[in-house]
Amino acid sequence: MPAEQFQFSADDAGRHAATVDGVSDAVRQARSAVHEVAMDSQAYGQLCQFLPGLLSPLFALATSALDRSASALGGTAAALRSTAADMTGTDNAAAQRITGAAPPLELPL
Repeated sequence: MPAEQFQFSADDAGRHAATVDGVSDAVRQARSAVHEVAMDSQAYGQLCQFLPGLLSPLFALATSALDRSASALGGTAAALRSTAADMTGTDNAAAQRITGAAPPLELPL
């Protein structure tokens, strides 16, 4: 059974890279918000002193996950831009080979 095929243009890949960069920026912003919502242990009062011990590991996991996600998204955007550049370079090289293969035809019109 042959593999499935799909087609996309270099411009499509570049636009998608920009979209992925935007998502990466949003994830980085969410990651920085984790520091804003984390409260000092004094904020929980006397009765809730156990909460920082429960929430701190959760915030650390969330921060780590957001860091890894933003990094992966940034890498994906870079790979998409590289793919778009490679596609454009390949197309341009093929066009030069084709146009250089023979002199253009001069048709009497």
